[in-house]
Amino acid sequence: MINNWIRYENIEEKRAGYYVSYKPVFTDQEFAILIVNIYEKNLFEEVKEICESELNIWIERFPTPLMVMVKNMTDSDFSIKNVTGENYLLGYPDCEGVYFCWGDYPKGKEPDIDLSRDSLSEIYSTIPYKSSDDARNEIALRVKGIKALRITLILWLCVIPAIIAYLGWSNPVVSLLALIYSLFMTSKKALELWGVKNKSVKQIEKEKEDQLKEHHHYHCKLNPEGFLKLKLENLKKESTERKNSKIESMRN
Repeated sequence: MINNWIRYENIEEKRAGYYVSYKPVFTDQEFAILIVNIYEKNLFEEVKEICESELNIWIERFPTPLMVMVKNMTDSDFSIKNVTGENYLLGYPDCEGVYFCWGDYPKGKEPDIDLSRDSLSEIYSTIPYKSSDDARNEIALRVKGIKALRITLILWLCVIPAIIAYLGWSNPVVSLLALIYSLFMTSKKALELWGVKNKSVKQIEKEKEDQLKEHHHYHCKLNPEGFLKLKLENLKKESTERKNSKIESMRN
């Protein structure tokens, strides 16, 4: 486990017919990652040139080793390997500009670039980041919030009822108030059950929702294979809707 890491925020940019997602070098990693997300089929013929062009753009902006991969967001079965013979493009800045190759680096051509924490802080000086210390502080705040919630629940469910019970036993006024409250809640529920008091819209909606949940749960138990199939179909549908929504946001 890396004890002292820094994670720089990803960058996403629109292009015509595709968009790119850049993931900066993470602590102790050897390269950044660029995903070219193609959603227009007519770009498949140009995808090799697109990848090489994007590699040059991003290495010029952030001079680190970079891996470029293609994500096909269309309904076709296109694969970059069918065009280049490889699944990814690698590159890095050198004295002559940018060196790149499809697939693994040839022997002796591996990059030798300083990717220390200090070096990356200069390269990514314009990108917001989160450190391991930030993450630990966030976890500590969540733990404090959970502890505070537990204390509140203990007070509300245990301590306060105990105090009220003691005062009710020792103080006739408190005892009378507790009795009146109990009678009020009991009569309110009785009137609802007898139909004398109409339930609120919120109560009716909640009861309908609870009945539907019980109904669905019952039939899911009767047909677990059908439930699993439906679950997979829903997950696929949600994934497709997210993808289409993402594409539309990139087109606009």
